[in-house]
Amino acid sequence: MKWLTLDKIKQQCRLEPDFHDEDELLTDYGNDAEDMVLNDINRSYTELIELYGEVPHPLVTAALMLVAASYQHREPVSQQNLYVVGYGYDKRVKRYMKLTSNN
Repeated sequence: MKWLTLDKIKQQCRLEPDFHDEDELLTDYGNDAEDMVLNDINRSYTELIELYGEVPHPLVTAALMLVAASYQHREPVSQQNLYVVGYGYDKRVKRYMKLTSNN
């Protein structure tokens, strides 16, 4: 993971800091979440650092939301859980989206 930490992930998932049974799984979810956010905004990690000096806090929060949704909803997608990541995710990432390659 480049910008998420296990400590932050455990806070988001409401896990005790000394709970280590699922660290590998949480790390996988963290890596996936970072990749998904970058894909959704059509930017690279390097580009974010060049533009903002760090990963903007709303993007960190959005990635944490993805991790928590993945952790809490481990089953395949069904009609009941198609939208397990709420409206707040879109609001956090939308302003950082690069819409064309000219941005």
